[in-house]
Order: sequence, then structure tokens, then C-alpha cells
Amino acid sequence: MELDVRSVAEILELSERRVRQLIDSGDLPARRAGGRFLVEEAQVPRSRPTTRPMSPRIATAFIDWISGYQPSGLSNSERSRLREKLQRLYATPEPADLLRSWLRRHDQVLALQVAARDVAAVREDPRFIPSGVSDDRSGLSAGHEAEGYVQSRDVADLRARYLMVERLPTNVWLHVVERPIPRPAPLGLVIADLARRDGPREDQRVLEMLRGLATKT
Repeated sequence: MELDVRSVAEILELSERRVRQLIDSGDLPARRAGGRFLVEEAQVPRSRPTTRPMSPRIATAFIDWISGYQPSGLSNSERSRLREKLQRLYATPEPADLLRSWLRRHDQVLALQVAARDVAAVREDPRFIPSGVSDDRSGLSAGHEAEGYVQSRDVADLRARYLMVERLPTNVWLHVVERPIPRPAPLGLVIADLARRDGPREDQRVLEMLRGLATKT
């Protein structure tokens, strides 16, 4: 079932303006019909932020840390705070909730649809860096959808090549970034993108993956 902006706002206990901002940023997939936005009920988030978000710079450093890299450009106090947050993340029984709050999306996300026969081609395109459910390390890889990072300079060509359109149901999520993302994507990004899905199976994998990392520290 599809919901209008007012209905989504009531469910999330947000203003209609805030819901439109979520749609504009790509955090909430929607389609435009007759001059209004419609959101598939299954796309409405199950949870709300539990704490303040990190700044983009600190969020990037935190993802690097989860990925096993040593982030640069941090003060001693910033390192200490991130170390504490990492230990809190490992200890909590619901780490996906914390990640959704701390790492609220700062990059643009395009929720699109392609013909089912073209999903595999999108995932294999060298300009597309798999992440989230499309990264094999998630253990949730599904052939009927594609999620990954694309540099902004390549978006128009990818959309034209595979005839990507803004239509529900969504089966392609493009995380649009200016900077190049290595292949494979940093593990911290994969875990963060799984958390952002806000689904029970993704949350469980976030917990399992973080537990695996905690045993190595």
C-alpha cells in the first residue's frame, strides 16, 4: 500500500516538511503522482534516531575505524571519543539503532528502478561499487536488487545506459559521492548501509558482523 506525505508524517511523528526533506535527500524512497509524493508502506522506517548525529568529518573517520583503517586528522580528544563510541557499539545488543542515529546519511541516494534483467549488469558495471545488501560480505546478496556507490560524474550515463527511472518498487539504490570509493567498499560502509535499511534481517547482520569485529580487537 502507498501512503501520502501526511500519513507518513503521522506514523513517524514528524512534520510534513521534514518528510519532504527526507524524500528530497533520498532517505525515503517515493514516487511523484498527480503532483504529490507517495511512499510504499514497507519503505517507512521502523525506528527513529536515538542520539545526535556525528558531523560528516567525524562520521567518515568512524567508518574508517570500523573498517580497520587508522583515520587521520583527528585530535587526541576526538580519537578518545570515537574509541568510546566504538566500544559502546560493540557492547550494545542493538548496534544498528546507534549507527542509524550517528551516521545519518550525508550523501545523496537515488532510489530507482530498472528492468529485472538489467540488475545483474548494473552490479557488474565497473563504475558501481557494491555495498549494503549487494556486498557479498553482508551474506544477504540478492540478485533482484543492486545497492552501491557511484561517483556523481557517472550517474547520468549509468541512468541512461540502464534506463533507470524513479518508480516503485525500487530495485536500485545509488549512493552518489564525489570521492572515489575503493573496491571492495570499506567494511564500515557496508555495515552502515545495512543499518540504514532499517530492516530486521539487515539489523541482525549488523549485529553479527560487529560481533565478529569485536572479537578481533
